[in-house]
Order: sequence, then structure tokens, then C-alpha cells
Amino acid sequence: MRLTGVSWRGYALPFRKGFAAHKTQADVRWGMLVFLRSDEGLLGVGEASPVGLGSEEEIRRIASALEGLAPGLLARDLSPAEVVSVSSLPPHLRFGIETALLDLEGQKLGCPIVTLLGGRPAQVAVNALIAVDSPERAAIEARQAVEEGFTAIKLKVGQRGPDLDEALVVAVRTAAGHGIKLRLDPNQAWDVDHAIEAARRLSRYDLEYIEQPVASEDIAGLAAVRRGTSVPIAADESLGSLDDLRQLLSADAADVFIIKAARLGGLAPALEIARAAVLAARRVAVTTSLESGVGIAASLHLAAALPSQAVAHGLATGTLFVDDLVSPRLSVEQGRMETPCTPGLGVKVSADLLEKYCCGIKGSAGSLSGLD
Repeated sequence: MRLTGVSWRGYALPFRKGFAAHKTQADVRWGMLVFLRSDEGLLGVGEASPVGLGSEEEIRRIASALEGLAPGLLARDLSPAEVVSVSSLPPHLRFGIETALLDLEGQKLGCPIVTLLGGRPAQVAVNALIAVDSPERAAIEARQAVEEGFTAIKLKVGQRGPDLDEALVVAVRTAAGHGIKLRLDPNQAWDVDHAIEAARRLSRYDLEYIEQPVASEDIAGLAAVRRGTSVPIAADESLGSLDDLRQLLSADAADVFIIKAARLGGLAPALEIARAAVLAARRVAVTTSLESGVGIAASLHLAAALPSQAVAHGLATGTLFVDDLVSPRLSVEQGRMETPCTPGLGVKVSADLLEKYCCGIKGSAGSLSGLD
């Protein structure tokens, strides 16, 4: 199967209520989709959005990289494994191209991507995400999450000091009740001493874990926090490769590992790292990087390919947006999401929605029949 066309489209998806986290306030998420056309007439799609909220400048850089890369992809029988091994490419770009290639392969073979990863379609438990700076708003969203059937909530903290953090935690725990798992994400907001103090102060609220409390490069600090508190600690930004996992395990720095395919360079390397963490008797949670439904679908396939664990994954982030780029939108029912079971990625990008939210950054090489 050879490629006859490559196309990319930048987008800006608005949040329904804004997004608030440590040093972050945003109204839109900037991202990038990649489309590949095969010589068999199939069209594959992947998400090459930067981790986090993105920016117009980052999307322009991705588009520039694709413009230079695209001519070399045409008329080639390119494998997903070949793409994820190219370390010179940004990890989110490898993830996007790999997903599009797996989408093509799944369509050709008549099976979903999860099957190509060695798993099978399944229902995946997911957590609700609350990213606001108002305890009152956080309580409203927590009650709504419980009413919708979520059994786990992830709360963004670390925005404006320990008093607001505790007020947010109290509001969510009170509104959700004690039958709901509550995990916190300060997004590297704290130093080691602050993290230990905060963990001890907030441990009374029955926390499932605290995610990446200190700077990503401070592995020794992360280990010190883990030793200094009874609350389990999760590594997110510290985990960018298999070598990082080995270093974190060697330092005994985390109880839980957050798996982001866009940071780890694709579904295949993310699955390898997740399986290695499970073999080391650690829990793993697959999360999105705030992508559109394209990236969410890819991560759903990844989560379904993992060994079964009692951990809710962070994949219900599509509800943060006013709209999506896929139609129909991926749904969450009673705190669970279904892995798409149709061949390939299992979602379709709406041309109308893509046009509506396109940020004007786009390009193509070869022929894509309607997208070039």
C-alpha cells in the first residue's frame, strides 16, 4: 500500500467554559490533523497536535515540518513502525502519521486499530475532568459528573495557592461524595516541600493519587514526594520515553504512570511503555493531550489494548469543547467509552466541521480527492 497524497489542516476548537490549570487560561485548543491517501483509494487520518493547549505558532511549525516531509512520503510503502522510529520528528507528529497509517491498515484488513495493537474492542472506564478556578463551579461540575455516571474525577489544582487548592478539593469531594475516586493534577506547580505539605494537607480527602506535583526533570524530587506522603504519586510530564520509565522505576518515584501517545511518539511505543510499567507492578492511565475526537479515538484503542486494570483513563476530554471535528461525536455513557469497532480508527472527520474550525493553516502534497 503506497501513499498518493498527504494533507494537513490546523484547527482551533473553542472550550465550552474555558480551561484553567497551573499558569494556564485558555479559550481554544490549537491542533493539527494529518490525512493520508493510499493507492487503494483509502483515506486515513491522525492527530498531530502538540501536547497541551497548543498555539498558532506551534501549529505553523508542525505545518512547516509536514511541508518538508510530505514529498518524501509519496509513492512509498511506509509502515507505522518506520515512522515511530524516526527520532528527529516531534513525538506528536510521529503519533499523527502513525495513527493515519494504522487507520489505513485497519481499513485494508477490515479490523479496528485495537486489533492491530493486539487487543480487542472494549468498554473503557474514564474519569471526568474539572479544570476551573472557582470552587462553586467545581462543585456544580462534580455533581454533574456523578449524575452522568462517572466514578472518578480528575481535578486541576496549583493555580493560586494552597488555600484555593483545598477549597477546590473540599468543594468537589463534598459534591461528589466519598464513593467517587478523586485524583489531583497540579501540573508541576509545586516544589518538593510544597508538594509534601500539600499532599499531607489534602490526604484527608481520600485522594486516589496526585499527578506530577513537581517539575518533570526533578526525578529525585518526585521520589522524595512519594516517600514523604501516603498519597500515591503519578508521573506524567516526567515520562517521555522507555528510558524515562526505567529511570523513574529505578528511583522508585511513582506509583502510577500517565500514558500520552502524543508525548511518547505513537501508539506502539506508548503500548510498550505501558506494558513495561504494568510488568513492574505499577498502574497506568491512558490520557489524551486535549485532542479532538481523532486523537481521543486513537487513545481509546490504546487503552483497550492494555491489560485490564481498575484505573479510569483520562479520555473523556471531548466534552470540554463546544464541538468536535468528528461526526458523530464520541460519547460517554455512565463513565465509560466504547472503543470504535469499525475498521481502522473508527471515526470520520466532518468536512463541514473541519472547515468551520480550520485556523487557516493547511497544506497538501499529491492528491487526496476533496481534501487537497
